[in-house]
Amino acid sequence: MNIKNTLKKLKADKISINEACDLLKTDSYEDLDFAKIDHHRIKRKGFPEVIFCEGKTSAQISKIAKAIYKRGDNILATRADTKAYKAIKKAVKKAKYYKEARIVEYRKRDKVSRFQGIEVVVVTAGTSDIPIAEEAVVTLKFLGHEVGKLYDVGVAGLHRLTKNLEKLQEASVLIVVAGMEGALPSVIGGLVDGPVIAVPTSIGYGANFKGLSALLTMLNSCAPGVAAVNIDNGFGAAVMADSILKAKNKHMKNIETEKDKVYLLETNIDDMNPNLYDHTINKLMKFGALDAFFEPVRMKKKRAAVKLSVLSPINLKDKLLKIIFEETTTFGIREQLIEREKLSRCFKTIKTKYGKVSFKIGKLGRKIVTLAPEYEDYKKLANKHRIPIEKVYKELFNPDYHNLG
Repeated sequence: MNIKNTLKKLKADKISINEACDLLKTDSYEDLDFAKIDHHRIKRKGFPEVIFCEGKTSAQISKIAKAIYKRGDNILATRADTKAYKAIKKAVKKAKYYKEARIVEYRKRDKVSRFQGIEVVVVTAGTSDIPIAEEAVVTLKFLGHEVGKLYDVGVAGLHRLTKNLEKLQEASVLIVVAGMEGALPSVIGGLVDGPVIAVPTSIGYGANFKGLSALLTMLNSCAPGVAAVNIDNGFGAAVMADSILKAKNKHMKNIETEKDKVYLLETNIDDMNPNLYDHTINKLMKFGALDAFFEPVRMKKKRAAVKLSVLSPINLKDKLLKIIFEETTTFGIREQLIEREKLSRCFKTIKTKYGKVSFKIGKLGRKIVTLAPEYEDYKKLANKHRIPIEKVYKELFNPDYHNLG
């Protein structure tokens, strides 16, 4: 319930003035005597108050869950054992229990992801660290994120980590969970360009001091971009990752540009029949390349050659590599993962005296900074009317046509 909904119900005579007053009194928090439920938190943080179950009685947990449920909010309860789950289940019949993560969750509806694709990857050093990792995973999903997982890739077998390096480098934020000596976050921190949230766990032998040794290792990390949360605090790591991504998203909304990661594939060729260039480009584009082009270059000993450059979506890299090897004479291809920043864009069709043409419009904020008519559209019109293509092109920018903005 919020102020607007309360006033709407009052206006529609669904509640009395006294009932409205009672609801408005509890809009910021609700006093249960043993707990003061912060109903206003969802407005400040984007998610409701989370129930920390350890140290609370079953009756207290049940009453808190019921109070949140009555407000129409989603429920997340951490460090919940089966007793806590049963207590919440009494108040909220559709509550779901994640035993490994020790989380009880209720969602009145699935939260729509604020981000496209997987931006957070949760990593563990060992299998014993998975329960803490799962606490982070379930929390992140509750907050509306798609999550990647990479478990049991600790420093005792670094080959397991290096084989998954691409997955790590694609993530915007990494949560790395480790016990024992806690070295894994530092190793990963030196291999990626994004923030690494280190989570020490209490897994280990005596001198691990229930996670203290791992925590101190992480706090003293030599790798830049590594920050640590408290011991066994998967929930805290997830909320921190969410905050980082929200800040990033807020910034991107302000400038209204888009970022993505793609592969740049390049190769130099000096012995291929030029008549086949067009076929190669067309095939690459047909199978999903974002862009592909040849350009002249000079190789060693001043040999004339061409460089083929291809922008590939991450999931199509292997397919496009295969096409390049099959359709050209190259013996090797360079590849690198790059980040692109793009203008916010949309398409709009305008009517000219020659026919319809689609425009690609690029905006920075609310300002139009780029207008690009689709070449194939105005080429067809030129052919249809049997006039020079330049004449059609000039007509496209006639100020009499409706505003493209």
